[in-house]
Amino acid sequence: MVSPHEIVLLYLDEHGPVAQTELVHYMGRDRSTVTATLQAMERADLVVRSSSPTDKRATTVALTDHGRETVPRARAAWVELERRTTSPLTADQKNALVEALALIRDTLNQA
Repeated sequence: MVSPHEIVLLYLDEHGPVAQTELVHYMGRDRSTVTATLQAMERADLVVRSSSPTDKRATTVALTDHGRETVPRARAAWVELERRTTSPLTADQKNALVEALALIRDTLNQA
């Protein structure tokens, strides 16, 4: 099963350090839930949170060295999940699924 930790790892790997509020928005979860996830990730030395250099009220989240080392395993977990869930589909069905999911995502983002 893919955990929220893996989602955070992959997002930070792609985007670099970001405001914690950006992760809350991206994950679509309650702020306290994301905070609890980040606290657990800090204890595991995967991320570090610090005051934003431009806004002392904001918190920035970044990968640690250990977090960056963990990214390939997280990416592999997502690849395996995709393989397991889409293996019975034809190429046309996979394309239709991607289009449908993109439409759903875009609709939710507009809400």
